[in-house]
Amino acid sequence: MKVLRKIAEADGAETSGSDTALDGHDEAFVRGADTVVYSSAIADDNPELRYAYAQGLRVVSRAEFLGDTAKRYQTVIAVAGSHGKTTCTAMLGSIFAPLNATVHLGGEYDGECGHVGGKRLFITEACEYKRNFLYLLPRVSVVLNVELDHTDYYRDLDDITGAFRVFSRSAPVRILCADDENSKPLREGKYIGFGMGADCEYRAEEVVSEKGGTRFTLSHFGRPMGEVHLRVLGRHNVYNALAAAAAAFAVGMDFDGVKRGLERFSGAARRLEYLGERHGCDVYTDYAHHPREIESTLRSLRDAGYGRIAIAFEPHTYSRTISLLPAFTEAISLADDVLLADIYAAREAPQRGVSSQLLCRKLIESGRQARCFGTFFELNEAAERLAQRDAVLVFCGAGTIDIAARKFAAQG
Repeated sequence: MKVLRKIAEADGAETSGSDTALDGHDEAFVRGADTVVYSSAIADDNPELRYAYAQGLRVVSRAEFLGDTAKRYQTVIAVAGSHGKTTCTAMLGSIFAPLNATVHLGGEYDGECGHVGGKRLFITEACEYKRNFLYLLPRVSVVLNVELDHTDYYRDLDDITGAFRVFSRSAPVRILCADDENSKPLREGKYIGFGMGADCEYRAEEVVSEKGGTRFTLSHFGRPMGEVHLRVLGRHNVYNALAAAAAAFAVGMDFDGVKRGLERFSGAARRLEYLGERHGCDVYTDYAHHPREIESTLRSLRDAGYGRIAIAFEPHTYSRTISLLPAFTEAISLADDVLLADIYAAREAPQRGVSSQLLCRKLIESGRQARCFGTFFELNEAAERLAQRDAVLVFCGAGTIDIAARKFAAQG
């Protein structure tokens, strides 16, 4: 909401806002407003929404407001995908920073959730939850990958794939990952494919992972364009960079501009963000809350040369935890030591029989050392002991575990 609010103010609007974690919610906050914008996390019985409807105010979702905002720009690039949206969008922001592009992020990069620039180019994340991204009509649509997620809304993989297909086809220029198995139904008609396979238009070759970053040669239809040195870890970030490059080329950026932007990019907040060292153990914080994301994070650390790996994970929502339980067990088992916090409920009510203890039992059955903790204080005490024997410790989750990660690292 932060960047959308700043854009509205730049366009001459007077704005105000409310948040549960700050001043709470009260109808007084929307008195005198013409338009009320709400996020997907807001329940129907919210007092501000009830007042707005009763007074006949214009009420729109954040997704609708984002779609209306995007229409005021000459060119729109929208980045969708089950994983990697924030990083790829931030990479594009870095590439187009010299052109003063307006950038809208769901996370943070350089301490901001984007940038309010000119009206020529708008770069935005496109969130698939509740089909929110269908309010956007971009010039360039990017789909990084497709995975079953948001199981409180989507019935199955076919349901969410269908939503991504509609989004992809909403743009005249379509960019898709040619290596992603679940994206196959989207690869119809004309599109630009990126990946590491031989049939990709934009391809990464000679990929080398190392502590501190990843490097690769970018080729176009098999012809090398040049080498790119990323300052972020992981093959998943190579895919993000390829997607950003393809989108940038599609709207006229040259290779030198793409290379400079990607090599300037230092990583989005909470995306395998390095926090420091504790007892010789490197400490990272990561937003990963889906099995595929956790797998990518752990493999990235292993590929970077780390030996023994520990993970502290806060599961995100009861529906995701139970519906993807086998995949969570398999992904987290890539770590040597596992610490689990209680489930972060977000928008959901507790589900009977669904808990971190359930995931813990599955991990123990798979042969992993796993323990659950009711508080972050207790979790960090256990992390202190692991830091004395493990090479790296990564705190994962989309909820509040980042607080524990930063407090732990700050004590080093």
